[in-house]
Amino acid sequence: LLKRYREAVARVDPVEYFECYRDQLVPFAAGETGRRHYREIADHLDEMQELVPRERFEEFVDFLKEKHSNRPAFLDELEKAGF
Repeated sequence: LLKRYREAVARVDPVEYFECYRDQLVPFAAGETGRRHYREIADHLDEMQELVPRERFEEFVDFLKEKHSNRPAFLDELEKAGF
């Protein structure tokens, strides 16, 4: 759903779009396990990283890593994706 409105909303208010995206990604990340799911999360992060300053984005990625630190495959997939 968020991808559908990215062009229109992110262009006008990228920070607000990032916040909405973040609010959706947190429960999505917690909802399932498996490398396929984790790669999908990495794909979402890839789209999100250009919306806000790097420090803010890295803070969010660090939050996800800490929250899911008990999932080595998740951390591995994020690392493979460059996060």
